[in-house]
Amino acid sequence: MIKTMGAASASFTLYLPNPPTEIPPGMDLTRPDIAQLTELNGNHWRKIFTILAKLAAPNDNWREYRDQQLLKHAEQINFGDALEDRQGWHLVAGKASWQRLGFTDDMDQPHDMQPLDENGRIYIKDRIVLVPYPDYRQLPNQLIEQIRVRLHSPY
Repeated sequence: MIKTMGAASASFTLYLPNPPTEIPPGMDLTRPDIAQLTELNGNHWRKIFTILAKLAAPNDNWREYRDQQLLKHAEQINFGDALEDRQGWHLVAGKASWQRLGFTDDMDQPHDMQPLDENGRIYIKDRIVLVPYPDYRQLPNQLIEQIRVRLHSPY
């Protein structure tokens, strides 16, 4: 099982519970081919890559960023059981990841974190952000924009 995909020195790390099921033999996972992974793994992964691109792109051109830059310089997707020990933003996606990484109790209440939105769907502490799973129903554009503003603002 793979532990990470993307840049080793990422400034944005997205934590997910499971990697793509189909990875071509010989693919360099430090610079993965997003189009090929999407083709092999379907719409679910297209959504994940699109949402990550919307969050990480330095401007509004997230499509070009997704297709040409995503996971090659500034981002990583991590499937492990611990936060990476590095500077940068850590986006922990979905309650399964929140629990696996020890951010919530049995009632799914985040420990020592502040809500970023009024409905308590996003929580933040320092450079760790607990976000819904990257799916359009759980993480619509309005929430993506709230997170994006925080990620791209001076810290």
